[in-house]
Amino acid sequence: MMYLLIGEDELAKQEKIQSLKKQLFPPELEPFNYDVFSAKELTLPLLTQALGRIPVRAKNRLLVIKDMLKLKSALQEYCVNHLKAQAEKSTIVFDVGRMPEERNIFLSHMLKITEVAHFKTAGSVNAFSLARAIEKKNADSALVLLADLFKAGEKAERILGGLRYQLVKQSSTLEDKRKKVNFLLETDVNLKTGKLKPEFALEMLVVKLCR
Repeated sequence: MMYLLIGEDELAKQEKIQSLKKQLFPPELEPFNYDVFSAKELTLPLLTQALGRIPVRAKNRLLVIKDMLKLKSALQEYCVNHLKAQAEKSTIVFDVGRMPEERNIFLSHMLKITEVAHFKTAGSVNAFSLARAIEKKNADSALVLLADLFKAGEKAERILGGLRYQLVKQSSTLEDKRKKVNFLLETDVNLKTGKLKPEFALEMLVVKLCR
């Protein structure tokens, strides 16, 4: 199994990792079954060596890779193309703090092949930060920010209203403004009629606006 932990709430992330440890092995076997690496310092031989170790009286070993986006290009390629097959005897946890403002191809791939858990981001997440990610066409970051807003208890109608103000104001051309307004109106109808669940309606809006 592979997990991707996104956000800057380190305490909550550690609680998740502790929970995985309890599921996989008793405390006295942790030294044999647990490895944590800094992505910046990690090498491919070191990673393959850790993956090759056999769990000691445990279901799986647990590997944690901190600051995943700092992995070297060769390691990124290995993670995307080969790591899933290695996850039978190792549970692998990737950590990402702040989402990048620009689209990151490696992150996009990893979001598809891992079980993703979102945690709080430092500072206030609002419609402005969401609109900025959309303007940069960064769908990955925008969807994470949207999930953070919902987790914070923000209502779909308020998010939509904030996006309407920010996006229309930022439109560079009349055609761009017209396209955004049409997407926003379509989403407003979906919310008011209950045609789609609020979370899904806004996720669809974000994806359309990021194209």
